[in-house]
Amino acid sequence: MALKEDMAWVNNQYLSIGFKLSDFGREQIAIAEVNGEKAGLGRLQYIDKGIAELGGMYVKDSFRGLGVAGRIVDYLVKNATDYQKIYCLPFAHLQAFYQKFGFAPEQELTKVPRVVLEKHNWCNSSYEHKTLLFSLTRDI
Repeated sequence: MALKEDMAWVNNQYLSIGFKLSDFGREQIAIAEVNGEKAGLGRLQYIDKGIAELGGMYVKDSFRGLGVAGRIVDYLVKNATDYQKIYCLPFAHLQAFYQKFGFAPEQELTKVPRVVLEKHNWCNSSYEHKTLLFSLTRDI
């Protein structure tokens, strides 16, 4: 997990790709390393009691194809022990990737927290790739 002193690096990565910046106090941020070098990151953002959003997945170009993103998602999901519902807003071309971890299209849109719906709409109006609304429900 990222430490407070990692936040400059974390937010520099997100700035470079046009993602929203991280808030250390509201997120669990995972940084993956390959041979001691920071290779990628992802985050789990607190939404409400028992609810989080998985996002901010980014792997530096030189480390793509090594399974780094999968390790980040797996780590964050396995360590999200306080959350029964985890939302995810993946780009459409990454649908199969997230389904491998148990995420599926959200069917109950009326139960999705407003902040998640607003971010989903923002993503679809801000990014060139279509953004989906997925969730993972589990027993805690």
